[in-house]
Amino acid sequence: MAAWQPSKYTRAQLEERRLAALPIIQAGDTPNQQIADTFGVSINTIYSWKERLRYQGGLEATPTTGRPSRLTSEQRQQLCTLLQEGARAHHFPDETWTTPRVRDLIGRQLGVWYHVDHVRKLLHQLGFSLQRPQKGALEQNEQAVRTWVQITRPEVKKKVEDGATLIYLDEVGFSLKGVVRRTWAVRGKTPVVRLPASWHKLSTIGAITSKGQFLQHTQSGSIKTPDVLRFLDHLLHHISGDLVLVLDNAAIHRAKAVSAFVETHPRLSLVYLPPYSPELNPIEKVWAYIKRNILGNFCAKTTKELKTRLRSGWQRIRYIRLPQRLMAQTPI
Repeated sequence: MAAWQPSKYTRAQLEERRLAALPIIQAGDTPNQQIADTFGVSINTIYSWKERLRYQGGLEATPTTGRPSRLTSEQRQQLCTLLQEGARAHHFPDETWTTPRVRDLIGRQLGVWYHVDHVRKLLHQLGFSLQRPQKGALEQNEQAVRTWVQITRPEVKKKVEDGATLIYLDEVGFSLKGVVRRTWAVRGKTPVVRLPASWHKLSTIGAITSKGQFLQHTQSGSIKTPDVLRFLDHLLHHISGDLVLVLDNAAIHRAKAVSAFVETHPRLSLVYLPPYSPELNPIEKVWAYIKRNILGNFCAKTTKELKTRLRSGWQRIRYIRLPQRLMAQTPI
């Protein structure tokens, strides 16, 4: 029985076979048919190899340059610049770049019209990848964000360098309606995750610190001002020294009772984030982790089941040291 051979060789394997046959061909004392049988080729291939050896001096693979690019290197660099200017700058209705839009941009600006499939290849070559954009609030004041980053953040950093503990605080809600995440399934058969239609929910007020701590309180219903006061007292009880608390502009954070509480506790100072700027608060990534990895496709029938699931989630947050990693990534 003849030895099995692959039906198709890669370019590297073809070259390896030719180079293995080269010393036998050069020796000149082996019949062509025997060489062909040894390497699993036809005798005509041996003739071709000998002809190639005679005129080229070797059997190495010939480099293939492929079809030349229709865009010059200067045009490619220009395209990168145009894309980084944003889609709105080129009169598209939003900031997303789709392959048809990029194709239209290349055609209008550079005079070359590609098929949309080739545009994908071109974008990959230029270092672009298809990504899901992060959401940003339309109401966000960009100047206020810049002011916070350039002025407020260095002030907070100085307090931390002087020994204060930096704390990021936020609240989040978890509904019985659950969180649906992606799952593998047979193509064409969309899986169904059955979740309660109830709107009952739990709310959590939590904080991560520059020392890597994670503290939280979870309860039924919404977080109100008295709950914030109790949690602030909880922080003061468990963390020594001065506390610099960074939080958003929610009404429960700016209530008169909160201001009065801070005035009676000199160890505690509050720093408010610019409105609609959750990306400046790293604890948001803790909530995202819980919703994606702990509650994803989880079906709780009661708030008691949901609270039990969350309890295991809080333990996992501490076990994987997520607060430490997030604070290490936060530029303060």
